[in-house]
Amino acid sequence: MQNRMISVRMLRHVVFTVGVVGLLSGSFLIAQTASSPQLIAAAEAPPETTTTSPSSPTADGAQQPGLTVLDELSAMKRRIEKLEAELKAAKGETGTAPSLTPAVAPRTVLAPGTIDKSQAVASADPNAAGGVAADDQSSSQPEAPPAGAPPATPPVDLETPFAFADFTWMLSNSRNHDEVLDGKYFSGEFRVDTNYMYDYEHPIDHTLIGTTEGERTGEFNIQALNIGGDFHAGNMQGRILTQFGSVSTAVPRNDASYSQGQWDLADAYRYLSEMYAGYHINVQHGLNLQVGDFLSFIGLFSYYSFDNWMYQPSYVSSNTPWFFTGMRAQWFPTNKLKIEPWLINGWQTYAKYNGREGVGGQILWRPTGNLDFVWNTYTLGRDTLGNNNRSRYHADYSQEYKYYENPNRLMHRAAFTVTEDVGCETGGTAQSGGNVVCTHGYINGRGPSQNFMGIMAYNRWWFDKDRFAAEIGGGVMTNPGRYLVLLPPINGANATSGTPYFPEAPGLPFRAYDYQIGFDYFPSQWVTWHVEFTQRGTNVPYFSGPGGITPQVVPGTYVNEGPAGSYVPGFTPDLVKQERRWIFSLMVKL
Repeated sequence: MQNRMISVRMLRHVVFTVGVVGLLSGSFLIAQTASSPQLIAAAEAPPETTTTSPSSPTADGAQQPGLTVLDELSAMKRRIEKLEAELKAAKGETGTAPSLTPAVAPRTVLAPGTIDKSQAVASADPNAAGGVAADDQSSSQPEAPPAGAPPATPPVDLETPFAFADFTWMLSNSRNHDEVLDGKYFSGEFRVDTNYMYDYEHPIDHTLIGTTEGERTGEFNIQALNIGGDFHAGNMQGRILTQFGSVSTAVPRNDASYSQGQWDLADAYRYLSEMYAGYHINVQHGLNLQVGDFLSFIGLFSYYSFDNWMYQPSYVSSNTPWFFTGMRAQWFPTNKLKIEPWLINGWQTYAKYNGREGVGGQILWRPTGNLDFVWNTYTLGRDTLGNNNRSRYHADYSQEYKYYENPNRLMHRAAFTVTEDVGCETGGTAQSGGNVVCTHGYINGRGPSQNFMGIMAYNRWWFDKDRFAAEIGGGVMTNPGRYLVLLPPINGANATSGTPYFPEAPGLPFRAYDYQIGFDYFPSQWVTWHVEFTQRGTNVPYFSGPGGITPQVVPGTYVNEGPAGSYVPGFTPDLVKQERRWIFSLMVKL
């Protein structure tokens, strides 16, 4: 009997010891995996009701092993709830949910698409351990992002033409990312372009030649002041932009069309760079029908210096038209393609000089955010002063490529552009020298060749997150007959008057080159400080020399004499074959 009692006691101690070891091992494993969603959900599940009949005490008064394990499990459960509350608080969750413990534990923010199993279990029984009270509606509200999380990336606009990528890196595109003066019905625009030019020739009359981007040397100059913007209400479109400053005198003088008939269009239009009205039709990605005065972008450079990489454009841009007056349609069959036909008065004209309008157009294609292709064409226009049977044809193609982008580097972007330009005049009157051909002049009784060929190329590098930039580029051109060469304003000469000091006639050669080196500082997206060195050369004397191109009436006084462009006895303009100068510019665009 005694041996039997000893055996029972030994068996009871063995069972008790095994239970204690199992309990400790389970506690250790649960503590190691307390953050597991499955265990947390299980811990928050309502406890099962266990009915245990009281057992009679043993001879030594010890509790039955089953009751001891239940007590330990209850304590362990409370410990898990406490650990869960601490874990949620460490994650920064602000929402709270009541639990069996006195502490208020915030809800955990789960990753998008993750099912919160603990909340699902708690919602099934709000009175259960770890459950959410019935009056807590926070579980039905959207989860707030954790504090300090980066903002969500906005979706890409695939409907608006060319909005699928950032093209502010391009030559001829404004680099602004924000519109300061944007409104519901009117988006304002404000531009100021100022410069100081240092010419190594130091012309005595401070006059530059062969450019519409700088007229005076050795002076602080307001090149352009533009105020205006875009009107938009429903499908109606409208744009107006003024131009005050040197450009309002320099640009109109290069166009002879205003001298046809009455009413002085040069004065009527000289203070406006853009003005048109239009209507938008919601078809495909948009169709705009517009009538007015438009920028041409033949030669790629923008008419506004703020939008360009260089201040002084090459000849392909300077000698081709800056604007057209007429009618155009802008059709966007996709968000990457624009087809734009033109019906215009002529070649950089305010009015139709001769007997026929010109037709042409532009195709703009941007297949990716790194590529841009522009094809411009102009044909049939009869734009030659004094010869209404001579037709003009022109083709202008540009390519831009951003070949490097790494925002983590000091030099974080690089891009280049190339523009090719080919054109000619053909036909004319039977008078001597009036008939011209595009090629093979003076063969089989043909007249002289009258054509234009040019190419320009530029490369730009960006530094320090768009704070600095550097660029280099230039071009070459040939234009026998000089029909596109900007006329030197000798003694006030203009495109209508001409000048005996620099004739523009079929057969007369003109070849030129130029190059520029530039550097920019961008304190903000609306301000550009620019410094540039440019050198230009021609095969004939063309640029202002030290003696200038203005007659000297009395010693030290240089003013025009007689009608514009007329011959002045005893006066010879000082023309040289090369020009070297520095350009310092401050430009603002809002």
